[in-house]
Amino acid sequence: MATALGGRGALRLRLLLSALKSGTRVPLARPAAAFGTSVTSTKVAVNGVHLHYQRTGEGEHAVLLLPGMLGSGETDFGPQIKNLNKKLFTVVAWDPRGYGHSRPPDRDFPGDFFERDAKDAVDLMKTLKFKKISLLGWSDGGITALIAAAKYPSYIHKIVIWGANAYVTEEDEMIYQGIRDVSKWSEKAKKPLETLYGYDYFSKTCEKWVDGIKQFKHLPDGRLHERFNGSFADYRGGLSSSLMFQNPSRMNAFAHDPHTLM
Repeated sequence: MATALGGRGALRLRLLLSALKSGTRVPLARPAAAFGTSVTSTKVAVNGVHLHYQRTGEGEHAVLLLPGMLGSGETDFGPQIKNLNKKLFTVVAWDPRGYGHSRPPDRDFPGDFFERDAKDAVDLMKTLKFKKISLLGWSDGGITALIAAAKYPSYIHKIVIWGANAYVTEEDEMIYQGIRDVSKWSEKAKKPLETLYGYDYFSKTCEKWVDGIKQFKHLPDGRLHERFNGSFADYRGGLSSSLMFQNPSRMNAFAHDPHTLM
């Protein structure tokens, strides 16, 4: 399939699935004063659902980690949860509704699911009493981060995104259709998600995700940003578009060089 899609299509497919690969390398731990290991895991009621999140660190700068397609804070951001400086940052890694341990409800994909995730994410952090936050978003989480920054500009300090979409093309639709059947995924790619969800939920949710993301192709030129066009006029924070990173494990370097968010 990658050959048929050409170089760009193959790259997009690798980007989409790369976060699911095992064997990520974690840098050597720094002194405990900066890199502690205490992580709390709990749920809180937000917008009618119970959202699961992990929290670590005691810094004044609150950072929310937003996972990608079918992902969770734990599966997508292990290196960041472990290695981001706990003295500079308070790190929260959440599971969007229907993903990870934020179930029930089952995940669904109405036309406004990115906006819904953005509101859930912001309201979660407000429930946790953070006055202002920064966002690190991977894949779908990057789209959610952009929408959150556009819709809640006074609440978002800075954002870092990678592997996110601004539009859906014909080629993208082919790529998404190619991953619809999870039985065709490599064992390495599907095992973490099958372990997390069970095969039936994993399979059905992937199919629903494909249908959900394809609906944006029917927007003008397939542009996701049409959903919140113009809103960035009010956003005065910082944006780092780190699209060169192919998966969250490549953000290990950022964990030890936090100046992007300073």
